[in-house]
Amino acid sequence: MKQLWEVGSEFDWSNDFISPVRGTANLPSNYELFSTGCASLFGLEKILNHKPDRKLKLHLPCFFCMEAASKLKKAFDICWYRDLPNQKYPDFETLKACSGDLVLVVNLFGVKSAQVWQDWSKANREVILVEDHSHDPFSTWSLQSQADYAMASLRKTLPIPDGAIIWSGKNLSLPKASESESDGAYKRLSAMLLKRAYLNGGNVSKDTYRQLEVESQDSLDKIENDKVSAFSENVLSSLDIKEFRRRREANIEHFLHLTLSEQEENWQPLFYSWEDGSVPFNSIIICRNREIRDCLRKYLISKNIFPPIHWPQPHNGMTSDDLEAIDLSNRILTIPTDQRYCLDDVSRVVNIIKEFFTTREMNSSIYANSQ
Repeated sequence: MKQLWEVGSEFDWSNDFISPVRGTANLPSNYELFSTGCASLFGLEKILNHKPDRKLKLHLPCFFCMEAASKLKKAFDICWYRDLPNQKYPDFETLKACSGDLVLVVNLFGVKSAQVWQDWSKANREVILVEDHSHDPFSTWSLQSQADYAMASLRKTLPIPDGAIIWSGKNLSLPKASESESDGAYKRLSAMLLKRAYLNGGNVSKDTYRQLEVESQDSLDKIENDKVSAFSENVLSSLDIKEFRRRREANIEHFLHLTLSEQEENWQPLFYSWEDGSVPFNSIIICRNREIRDCLRKYLISKNIFPPIHWPQPHNGMTSDDLEAIDLSNRILTIPTDQRYCLDDVSRVVNIIKEFFTTREMNSSIYANSQ
């Protein structure tokens, strides 16, 4: 059977993801697993909020997943502070946290700095610091976290159907998940297996596994305290995470090497370097305007490259109201270059991006829309 070439979208599953040796996943000494990242934060709210008639304040960066913010709003009073992916440091003047408030620190795209937050936390010990390491769960910052709490939605970077981890750098008490598991995880696992068969050239309809993906997401979106699925919990310690990180970093370095020589006015990489011990989430680019971004994304999809947007804002009315964050959300695009792909795949993706900007019809469309 002829394998199909496709880049991006949800993970599939292969037994090749299993490490030939044990112990490749560096996990905290004490942690709890939930089905989703939001579920772990809902669990945290339950053990920290001792006044059920009021909501705890949760301070989120203005550049954030608005879909997640909408969910968290059910349990928290949401506040915003300025932290943008194109700026090295957050604007602490906008962070008006008081004693007992929670501040969610997001290592955006895995390229943010730990030190500035460690310094801030030492000067604001009465505030509860929660680090979100979803974009790089196994970074040096994550593994050496000094925060009150740290969490990561593992399924963002690992080929598992569900799973989020929460731990405490200060050995504080951790929330516990309920005994129930979401059926969404098993629908997602079914979709992952069917997608692998599809990509291998099997007689599997793409619509079939895509529908399962949609149904699984609907189920996972409703979760408030479910525990991680048995599959994800048991396979986590066997995944070849060191190899995943090595390949992901090599792919992103290759993407930058192929694109940095270009004097391209219509788009640029969001970042060019990162700290030792970190591996970026993916290759992230910023386009000159929304029209270019949307045209490029449509073109890539036509070539079987499926680039997500992290993150649309506003989303269903939810927004931080930060004009610069909104502007960036309109121009940002994630180019999938994770561990599923080889250097040749990355080269092919870059060539298709360059092809887009030299296609007469596309250029005509871009410049007509951007005048």
